[in-house]
Amino acid sequence: MKNIIFCSISLVFALGCRKSNNNNNQNAADIFPNKVGDRWIYLVNDTLVNRSNPDSPAVQYNLTVSVVNSIQLPGGIRANVWVYSFPGGTDTNYVFQRNDTVYFIDINQIVYSIQSRRYIIPLSLHNSWQYSMPSFHDITVDSQSDIVVGQNHFGNVFHIYGNAGMPDAGYVINEWIEDYVGIVKRHFNPSGMMIDPRHVTGWSLISYHLE
Repeated sequence: MKNIIFCSISLVFALGCRKSNNNNNQNAADIFPNKVGDRWIYLVNDTLVNRSNPDSPAVQYNLTVSVVNSIQLPGGIRANVWVYSFPGGTDTNYVFQRNDTVYFIDINQIVYSIQSRRYIIPLSLHNSWQYSMPSFHDITVDSQSDIVVGQNHFGNVFHIYGNAGMPDAGYVINEWIEDYVGIVKRHFNPSGMMIDPRHVTGWSLISYHLE
């Protein structure tokens, strides 16, 4: 579970998702939240798929995503530090926005021309882009609808779907994202032939706090 794409979460649903900030203060920079102090808690279903043992049971746990700090990257880029805390460990990303693109960079990567993932903001129906770099395929914003996640209702949520990565280490990504909230639901399925065992994970947002 070294990469955040493989991370996932646990057991009891909170009373409901809410924002602690005043909606009237939102602006374009808040469409994809990325402020120190932001926090999301997800329930993750994590299934370990091993080709020699394909019937592994799913495990549930809580994943807490916290924006904890801001740092200066080479090239004068200011990025925020996202920490993913799950039972037994943590992962970390650097996250920053340049023009219309939000970049997530794994701290283990020394060149951020190879992004862990990225989003074109604002999200718009039928937009396509490479979710990770390099990648042979694009992902697409293919729908927008109201959805229920656990005990919580989200409106006008964008659905992102597609293949990413390279043939030997690719994956299928499903994400549901609400403006000014972030990812409310996520499904990640590694498909590359070089990935064994694979962690197939699903995230469901339990609660969140945004500055």
